[in-house]
Amino acid sequence: MLQIIPIESRSQITEIFAKYNPREQSWLVSDLRTKFELQQKILGREGQYVDESVLRASDLWKILLKRLDPGLRLVSDPFARSLLRTIMDEHAEVLGVNSSAEDTVFSYIDQMAAIIFHPEGTTRLEEWFATHPESMNRWKEWYLRARFCALKLLQDHRIITADWITAYLQNFNELERVWNIPLIVDLSGEISRVEAEILRVLSRSVDVVVLEPNPSWKSDFHFLLKPYEDLRAQSQTIETLPSVTKKEKRIEVLRFSGMLAEIKHSVGQVREWLNAGITAESIAVIAPDIEIYWPVLQAYLEEEGIPAQKDITHKAQSLPSVTRWLALLRSKSGRLSSSDLEISFFDKEESQQLRYEEFRSLFKSLYVNEDLARNDIVYKVFHEQLDLTGLLGRDEFVAKALLYWNSSETDIVQVVLRELLQNATSSTKLIWKEWLSYLESIVAAKEYTLEKGNPRGVMVTKLMSAHSEKAQYRIFIGLTDESLRGRNKTQLSGQDYFELAKDIGFYLDNPDQSDLEFELRLLAEAESTEDIYCFGATDLSGSLCSPATFWMSLKGDHEKITLPKETRWDELQHSEERGGRPWIVSRKENIQKRIAQDLGKLEPELISSSELPRISASAVESFLECPFMFAAQRYFKLKDLPDVDLDVDHRTRGQLAHALFEKLTVEPMRFDWKAEELDQILETVRVEKKLLFADERLWIPLKKKHIQLGLRFLDFEKRWREEFKKTRTLAREKRFEFYFDPKTEEISREPKDNCFRISGQIDRIDGDDSNHLVVVDYKSSAGGISAHGSWFKNRELQLLFYMWVIEKGLLEDIGGEVIGLFYYVFRNFERKGFKIEDLAGMLYPASKRKDKNATFEAKERYMSEFSTVLMSTLDRIKKGECQAEPAEYKTCVNCEWRRQCRAPHLN
Repeated sequence: MLQIIPIESRSQITEIFAKYNPREQSWLVSDLRTKFELQQKILGREGQYVDESVLRASDLWKILLKRLDPGLRLVSDPFARSLLRTIMDEHAEVLGVNSSAEDTVFSYIDQMAAIIFHPEGTTRLEEWFATHPESMNRWKEWYLRARFCALKLLQDHRIITADWITAYLQNFNELERVWNIPLIVDLSGEISRVEAEILRVLSRSVDVVVLEPNPSWKSDFHFLLKPYEDLRAQSQTIETLPSVTKKEKRIEVLRFSGMLAEIKHSVGQVREWLNAGITAESIAVIAPDIEIYWPVLQAYLEEEGIPAQKDITHKAQSLPSVTRWLALLRSKSGRLSSSDLEISFFDKEESQQLRYEEFRSLFKSLYVNEDLARNDIVYKVFHEQLDLTGLLGRDEFVAKALLYWNSSETDIVQVVLRELLQNATSSTKLIWKEWLSYLESIVAAKEYTLEKGNPRGVMVTKLMSAHSEKAQYRIFIGLTDESLRGRNKTQLSGQDYFELAKDIGFYLDNPDQSDLEFELRLLAEAESTEDIYCFGATDLSGSLCSPATFWMSLKGDHEKITLPKETRWDELQHSEERGGRPWIVSRKENIQKRIAQDLGKLEPELISSSELPRISASAVESFLECPFMFAAQRYFKLKDLPDVDLDVDHRTRGQLAHALFEKLTVEPMRFDWKAEELDQILETVRVEKKLLFADERLWIPLKKKHIQLGLRFLDFEKRWREEFKKTRTLAREKRFEFYFDPKTEEISREPKDNCFRISGQIDRIDGDDSNHLVVVDYKSSAGGISAHGSWFKNRELQLLFYMWVIEKGLLEDIGGEVIGLFYYVFRNFERKGFKIEDLAGMLYPASKRKDKNATFEAKERYMSEFSTVLMSTLDRIKKGECQAEPAEYKTCVNCEWRRQCRAPHLN
C-alpha cells in the first residue's frame, strides 16, 4: 500500500520516527551522514540494528539491481568513461565524433538515462522531435550518440554506473518480487520521477510510506516536486499531521569580502558560542559544497583547538610518491610535458648532475620524444619508452605500472589499485592511454584519511546532509548563485525540460530547478536557536561571485561588508609578550619588519657572505641596474638561461657569430675563405659550444645565414685593412683574471683572502706598431648602444672596464695605450664608441663632425670617473647591499626574477 504523509516541518519527522520499527521497516534516506545519525538513534533506543534498518536510496537501488540482474556490474564513473572513450574511437565513423567529445556524450547519458533505458523512451522522443524541429536540430544527434554508447556499455560490456540504475530498473516488471521490507521514504527534494515510479511498483507488495515535503512555498519548485504529485495521485491514503508551531529564532544575514573572511568569521563565531557554554555538537557549519572550504576551515579550527566531526582527508594525488609515479608513467609513455619530466627526473640520483635552471632551459618547450636527447643524462633515464601498441589486459597494465613505483610506502598504491581491480575484470582490454587515464582519474578522486573526526565535535557538512536535530546553532556559508545552481552540460534548454515533461511524461533533472536551493529553504525553516547566513563576494581564487536569491530574500543590510571576527591566528600576530612567551613578540616584530621592508619604509638587511662574489663588467652593470639582480646572480646563484625553442634565441646567435669571427681574425688574416670552409667552421663551433636546437631543421638556415655573415665580414675587414694597413688583431676572446683588495686597492694575480676575483673576456683587441690599442666588442644590432657621453648615465661600463684592465697592465702578453673603444655592430659593420680624434687615420677614420669630447683629456676623465664608480660599487657590494631598487622601473618588466623580488613598487 502506498501512503503519503505531507511534512510541513522537519520536526514532524521525529514523531514518525518514534513509531518506526527498525526490525520490520526500512527507513530510506538520501545521504550517508543522515543514515549514520539515524543508526545511532536506533542503537540508543533498541540496542541494535540490522543493515536494512536505514538505507540510502542508492543502496536500495543497488540491492534491487543485484537481485534482478546479477550479471550486470556496477562500476565507477571514471571507469565507464574510459570504456566510453574506447567505444567512441572504435565507432567514430558511425558517431561522427571521437573520444574528444566523451565529456559531452557522458553528460547526455547522465541527463537522459530515464529516456535512453526506458523500453518506449526513444520511440516517444522521436514522436516529440517531429513536433519540435528546433530542439531536434539542436540536440537529437547528441542524444542518439549517447544512446548508442550507453547501450554498448550495457549490452556489450555489461556495466552500469550508480546514476543509471533507476533508469535501467524501468525494464523489470517483477520489482516487488525481490523486495519484501516495508519502506518509509524520506528523500526530501532528492527524488526523481523514475524513483517515484519504482516506489509505486514496490507498494504493490509492501507498505511504502512517503514523507512528502509540503512547505508553504512548494509551488516555487513545482517541477522538482512533480514525483510527489504523481505518488499522491496514486496513493491509497494521505495522512495529515498536526501543524507545528514555529519557534522564534535569531537570524543574521552577513556579507563578506570573500570566502576566507567567511571562514574566519565562522571560526570566530564558533569560538564565541563554545565560550558561552554551548556544546560543540549543537553547532554546525554548512556549505553547498563544504569540500571547497574544508582545507582552509580545518586549519583555522585546528589552530583554535576546536574539534570537528568531519574526517581530515587528503587526495591521493597530493602525495609526492603518487605524483612522481604518474609523472614517470606519462613521461615513459611519450606524453611529454615539462612539468612531468621535472617531477619524475628530480627524484633520481642522476638529477644531482644537472642544475635546475639548465634543465628548465633545455626542456621548457617539448615537441617530440627526440627532444629528450638535448641532455645525455635525461636521455639515458627516459629513452626507453613503454610499448604502447595494441590492447592491454588489466593485469598486464597493473604489472607494468607497478614497475615504476619507487616509494617504500605501499598503502596508498594498494588503495588505488584496489579501486582499479574492483571495476575492471581480468578480461577487460584497453589501450595504454585509456588505462593510464583511468588510473589518473582514480588518483584524482581517491582520498585517504589522516585523522578521524571527533563524534562530539562541531558538525561540518554539505547542505544536502545538514538535517540534524542536534544542530541548533548553524552557520551557512557559500550562499552564492554559482554554488546552488547546477551546470547544464547539454544543449537542452529550460523549455525543453518542461516540454518533455508535459508532452511525453519524462521529468528529467532540470538544472534551473535547484535541489540545493530547495534544501536550503527547508533547512532555514527547520527548528534551531540561531542561524547565520553568509555570502562571500569572491571565492578563494579571487573570482567574483553572485549572491544567491535566497540570501537576497532574507531581511538584512545586503550591501554592508562585515568585518570577520578575530581568530587565534589574528591574536598570535597582534599579541604582546605575556604568559612567558617571548617568541610571540619576536615573530610579530619580524613580520612587521618584513612588511615595512616590502613597503620601502625600512632598508633591507645586508647580505652576509663568507666570500666576496666574483666581479665582471656585466656584474658591475647589473649591480648598478639593480642590486637585487646582482644578488640573484652572484649570491643566490640563479641563472637566466635561454630556452631551447623553435625560435633560436639571441644568445645562441651571438655565440655563433663571436666564435666565427674569432676563427676568421687569426693573424695573418685570410680573406679568401670559401663558403665550404665556413660551413666546416660553423659545424665545429656547434660541437664546441654544445649548441642545441628544438628542431634539427633550424640549424641549416641558421648556418647558411652565418656563412653569408662570415663572407660579408671578410669583405669588410679586407677593405678596412686596405685603408688602415698597420691594423693587426692582437687578441681574440682574450680572458683575464686577477684579485683586487678593496681595502688597500692592491691588485694581484694570485688568490688572496677577502679579495674580489675580477674576471672577464674581451671580444677583440686591435693594434699597430706604435703600441696603440683599440678595444672591440661585437654587437648584433645598435639597439641599446649609447653615445660615449651617456655611458655613465646609462650604466654602460663594459668598454671602460676593459680599458681600465688593459691600462692597469692586467692582461698577459698585451699592453699599450687604448685610443679607441668600439661597439662593432655586425649587422651593418659600423663601429660606435669613443676614439681620440687626434690619432685618427692610424687604426680608425676621423669623424665627419669633430667630437670635442674625443680627446686625451676626455679619456683621462673617463678613467678617473670609472675608477671612482668601480670602487664605490665594490664598496657597496662588500657591505652586502641587495635592495631591490632598480635604476629604472622599466628594468623590472623583463627581469627574470621579478616574482621573487620584494621591490615596493612590485608589491
